Amino acid sequence: MLRKFLLSVAVILLLSSGVFADIGQTQSFEIAAPNKVKVVGGFGMASGRNYLEIGQRKMEHQACLGSAAMKQGGIFTQRARAQARSGAVGVVQNASVNGSQNQFIGRGYRGSHTQGQSLNLNFNTIARKPFGGVGRAMGSQSFVGEQSLKQTYRGGSSEGSQFIHAEQDVKIKGGPSSNVVVNNTLDVKMNQGNTSP
Repeated sequence: MLRKFLLSVAVILLLSSGVFADIGQTQSFEIAAPNKVKVVGGFGMASGRNYLEIGQRKMEHQACLGSAAMKQGGIFTQRARAQARSGAVGVVQNASVNGSQNQFIGRGYRGSHTQGQSLNLNFNTIARKPFGGVGRAMGSQSFVGEQSLKQTYRGGSSEGSQFIHAEQDVKIKGGPSSNVVVNNTLDVKMNQGNTSP
């Protein structure tokens, strides 16, 4: 009876100590932002703006495994403006930004340790003043962001970070005999990761 009791106590202590626990965490964000302004006909003006600040942070610590921390964030802006005296003038903008992070620390002295992060950005701005119109248009988009990861575990540590500052600007101006079109595209893909056995 005493053996069964001691065995039960040992199993309960082993399970409650976190020996069988892993550290695993992930986080992500996504921005999708269309923006369209257009003036058609007589004198007029149109404008549009999007602004967003994002931030995420996670941290986990277990005495028997180590600790894992990650954070990501950024600021996104998008502006467009069209002004016309006659005809049609316009700006069309599309933006997508997404980021993701993941970490894993496995149990045991030789447990696996992985972490990775990605940050992807795509901007497209089209400004147009067709033949016959008189006017001007401008559009701008920007994103400033950063990601960082850090792990500490028995026998070592690893960390990584990424930073981006991207801007896109378009300006057009024209009279009745001009046909002006500007199409700007910006595409960025950033990835990093590490795995230790």
